[in-house]
Amino acid sequence: MLIVEETYLLLTKDNGAAGRVWSYRRHGLVTALLVDLAEAGIIGIGQGRDPRVAVVKAGVTSHPVLDAALPALDRLSGRRISALVASPKLNPEQAVGQSLARQGIVQEVPRRFRSPEYVTVSPAPEIVLRQRLGEVLAGDREATLADATELGILKALNLAYGLLGPARGDLDRRGLARRIVAVSQEVPAVGALQRMVDSLTASTTVAGTTAGAV
Repeated sequence: MLIVEETYLLLTKDNGAAGRVWSYRRHGLVTALLVDLAEAGIIGIGQGRDPRVAVVKAGVTSHPVLDAALPALDRLSGRRISALVASPKLNPEQAVGQSLARQGIVQEVPRRFRSPEYVTVSPAPEIVLRQRLGEVLAGDREATLADATELGILKALNLAYGLLGPARGDLDRRGLARRIVAVSQEVPAVGALQRMVDSLTASTTVAGTTAGAV
């Protein structure tokens, strides 16, 4: 399963709703998608705090979720990773939902005038995923790129403590944050997401403070 597909499961309730994660859900999914594309050799990510991302391999892949991103990706090639993380053109939500439906993990539920929801019909993959992440957090399992990316996304979106639930074990909020940073700090896309969320949060705080002072 792709990293973006596992991330989708973590960010989606069983009834198909995004709940309180809606605000930054797309950005988290795009972050995971970029890591998948890099792993597939489709894109190359440069060095530095905000590296440029370039398409390095032409042609389709063996996965429809990745293929769905290619047209937009071609137009964004050469831009900073922060710009790609923020781009709505790369939103993989529908492609991921359709892919998981084909795998029998979710079921598509049409909605009038809106995009369909995808309701979980097979919870086993997410249960296994959460167990795996719990083992990483407990130090019983070495983190893979998928583990590091998924945990880093949850932290960046300020959702790790709430969404991980029992998988966080005895870790408090501060300990959980430290543990996730330790395993995810080498993933450039996660760093870009964290900086974007921090910037938006700071801007919202400043705007609220300014409005309150008027």
